[in-house]
Amino acid sequence: MPHSPSDLTLIEKLQERKDEDSLLQLIERHSGIYHSMVNHFMSHPQNALDKDQMVNEKDATIYSAAMNYDPNRKTKFSTHLANQTKWKCLNLLNKNKRMKQFFIDEDENHFEPSCESFIADLTRGEVLSVFKTCLKKEKDERVKKIVDVRYGRADNKLTPWRVISEELKMSIQGCINIHNRFIEKVKRHIKNV
Repeated sequence: MPHSPSDLTLIEKLQERKDEDSLLQLIERHSGIYHSMVNHFMSHPQNALDKDQMVNEKDATIYSAAMNYDPNRKTKFSTHLANQTKWKCLNLLNKNKRMKQFFIDEDENHFEPSCESFIADLTRGEVLSVFKTCLKKEKDERVKKIVDVRYGRADNKLTPWRVISEELKMSIQGCINIHNRFIEKVKRHIKNV
């Protein structure tokens, strides 16, 4: 049985000579660590697109981790790769969190669905236009009232669900369900645009 080279030997070959065989061996050895870190940090269904992106970047991430690995730091390459992967996942989640518009109601801590992942090719103006068109066509007057009360404030703040439910004389969850059904309808309409 031939002796397989150590991670350090493979990394040195990769750093010094850009040795492709060394990279392939590192990828084969450490893909499991990479996937387990991605699965850990991207496990929520909301992160499915980000998880796919991370899975697609596996080889590049392992290459990058090998290229910036410093054996003088006294950490194993597997630990270094796990840390690199963790930070890459967290940075991606934070970047997307800043870009997405999550509306959080402090009173009830309900998350409203974000359209961002569905509208990558549309401008904000186009999305707003589709939203308004869907709202005009909506037959359920409760939807119009909920949207008007929720988003129609002059100070651009969201009206709490508690206030909306009192105004419509409905339960908070009932208002949220009607709202979310409408948002899903808008998303389906946007996908077809």
